[in-house]
Amino acid sequence: MGGGRRHFLPTVTPDPEHSNREGRRLDGRNLAEDWAREKKRRRLRAQYIHSREQLAKLDPRTVDYLLGLFEYSHMEFNAERGAALDTEEGTATGTAVKADDPSLADMTRVALAILTKNDKGFFLLLEGGRIDHAHHYNNPYRALDETLELETALLAALEKVNPAETLIVVTADHGHVMTFGGQATPRGHPILGADTVVSDIDGFRYTTLLYGTGPGHSEPRALPLNGTSTAADAVHAAAVPRQWATHGGEDVPIYALGPMATVLFAGVVEQSYIPHAIAYAACLAHQARRCQDSIHNFTKPPVKVPSCVPPEVSSVSAADETRSEVSNGRRVVVASSVMSDERVPRSSAPFIASPVNVLRYLVIFVLSFGL
Repeated sequence: MGGGRRHFLPTVTPDPEHSNREGRRLDGRNLAEDWAREKKRRRLRAQYIHSREQLAKLDPRTVDYLLGLFEYSHMEFNAERGAALDTEEGTATGTAVKADDPSLADMTRVALAILTKNDKGFFLLLEGGRIDHAHHYNNPYRALDETLELETALLAALEKVNPAETLIVVTADHGHVMTFGGQATPRGHPILGADTVVSDIDGFRYTTLLYGTGPGHSEPRALPLNGTSTAADAVHAAAVPRQWATHGGEDVPIYALGPMATVLFAGVVEQSYIPHAIAYAACLAHQARRCQDSIHNFTKPPVKVPSCVPPEVSSVSAADETRSEVSNGRRVVVASSVMSDERVPRSSAPFIASPVNVLRYLVIFVLSFGL
């Protein structure tokens, strides 16, 4: 679910919401109709929708596959949802009001209502995609507002899943070049406002939030609250002029809740680490073999070493061997390379997986982090 209908529709097909616009596909294919036709051929319960009203009327109990394309181009910023029609490509201005796009939380609730019907689990990716766009515009108001919308979607997801069996990861695909530049900003000072002191070089004011690159650069530099823009539309100052602000190169923060959360996800990491950790948690791609022996994603017990093979006794396992000889007369050797969270109780009782080793559902939240 999201925007981008123009890339699914051919040039001869008018957009369902904007009759004076057409799709942009040059191959003549209507991918939305192709998708629905293919699902019908396979007798799968699928539905294609393009409005918030259709999403609100959808019955998740009767739908297993859903394609929702709610905008001709990008989804609207949350601050603009329900606002007057835009003027892209010569559309009329007037006072007509477009039907609201669904919020990220709306889409999250419907997605989970459909996916949680699958007792084999699911993977769900949610992205606050317009956080990135706002930062590229040097517009922190919308970037922060979109971040709060992502938080609302996270809270909606937490109401629908069981954290004991659902791994929830909140992270970023990259950073941005926004920074806190205030020198004497007191607690409670408006984050979108100017610092309480002026520059000690030119004596002019500057906003607390600044950018390293982007369209906010000007000579002489733009001053905050100059009366030419509202707080929502304000473009904050940038050090280097660019039409489109760059990404940042720093490591990204990662937060997680659920099975294996504290083992795999914590602190600040290189962005390239994240897909490998996700693959391990969900037994995907090169980590698929980890879950082949159990549908519950249990950690496999260590294999007993045959008595005819001389065991390699390490300093870690030596003390354990001594206790084992006394308790049951047999020697059990655990290699020092085995992770402590991968070990199982050495007893005659059947193997029972710890809750932290159980993963049935995976929800990933992605944001473009700007701080």
